[in-house]
Amino acid sequence: MKIINQIPEKNLIKLMPENLDDLWHLSNIIQYNNAVSALTERRTEDKGDKLRADRGVKKKVYLGVKAEKISFHEDTNRLRVSGKIIHCPDDIPIGAYHTIDIEPLSQVSIQKNWKPWDLKRLKEAENSSKNPKIVVVVLDEHTANIYTVREYGVKELAELKSGLSKNLNSKQNEQMRFSYFSEIASIISEFSGKILITGTGFARNNFQKYVSEKYKELSPNIVVESSNHTGRLGLQEILKSGIIDRIYGEARLSKESQLIEKLLEEISKKGLAAYGLADVENALNYCAIEKLLITDEYLRSKRRNIEQMVIEVENSNGELVVISTEHDSGKQLKALGGIAALLRFPIN
Repeated sequence: MKIINQIPEKNLIKLMPENLDDLWHLSNIIQYNNAVSALTERRTEDKGDKLRADRGVKKKVYLGVKAEKISFHEDTNRLRVSGKIIHCPDDIPIGAYHTIDIEPLSQVSIQKNWKPWDLKRLKEAENSSKNPKIVVVVLDEHTANIYTVREYGVKELAELKSGLSKNLNSKQNEQMRFSYFSEIASIISEFSGKILITGTGFARNNFQKYVSEKYKELSPNIVVESSNHTGRLGLQEILKSGIIDRIYGEARLSKESQLIEKLLEEISKKGLAAYGLADVENALNYCAIEKLLITDEYLRSKRRNIEQMVIEVENSNGELVVISTEHDSGKQLKALGGIAALLRFPIN
């Protein structure tokens, strides 16, 4: 994310999202009734062509809308903001509805009552754009799942089958394994930076050996770690273990997964945790909150006193962590009511 300009007296920030993660951040920052302005396409009436006046022509215009609907579209790599037009060229009616499509490398201005967590999120997005993309391969002898770990969640790039079978002879199985490893290497060779290979059995080490022989330019980027599971469970194990942080530096999704794992552990032993609004407010009364965990959905819902709660937590040297509901850990927190806290000391 690039922050291009800030005008505090107008509550206006002009910025440019650089990738899909940035669009996801903006989908959480832009809220109902915020003013969003950008260069966009709008169909306007072509008065010189009476036969086609009902259809008009599309042209690029700079306009602003008051946001009513904000929708993040991962598949088409865009964020759509719809609402009534609040400023525009003279040939476009004020108050008509329009949808602004925000894409990577397009500039957008947002005018709103900026909350501290909005500004913190922008700063985090600005810093995270410097980090490499995280690629994880979880494999065994039969199946390989290839994932990218993004700011907001996990995207599976491919699931590959080796075709190895007891019904094939050793030469046939060796050919199948060669083809299997070749297909994995072909996909991950498109990415720069470290690539984490994990899984059960000997497959991960055999793949590393294959890469060192056949894809020598890729070999220095390969990092091998063991896990007790394959597939999505293996990925969750890696996210919670802290291995990704060690390899790539602190990753948002890994940090969130570890915090929710810690929360569940403390809840299970009736230790340093509170969950649900009433229990969290009670912990706040004792200044006991070390980390306040809130889902992005809960924060957007504008529940009562949330802003004041965050201010009080930070005034007592606590920290707000917003958890994405796009991944498993966020869904677990949502099931607990969407709000919880890790505590400095027990309050019961």
